[in-house]
Amino acid sequence: MTLELRKYHLIKLITNLNDERVLTKIEQLLHSNDGQDLQLLNLIKPIKETLDIEALMKEQNYHHPTQAELDEIIRDAGIEEPIEELLEAV
Repeated sequence: MTLELRKYHLIKLITNLNDERVLTKIEQLLHSNDGQDLQLLNLIKPIKETLDIEALMKEQNYHHPTQAELDEIIRDAGIEEPIEELLEAV
């Protein structure tokens, strides 16, 4: 991975941050030229070039809901509109 590509990936990661504490730590690291904040450096991970849904599902131990679980979710949501009407709204 080239230096420019690594910079771009870091920019994307920083842009997607929602935790102000992590952003503050990144700012502190960038302002201190010693690079000794190993705890913060451990947070920085490269973005994968491709997204493999199957691998991600296995990594996160995700299992598709059963039909019974889906039926329960639908029942709990209390949706009464016909599916066609809901699809048109999307």
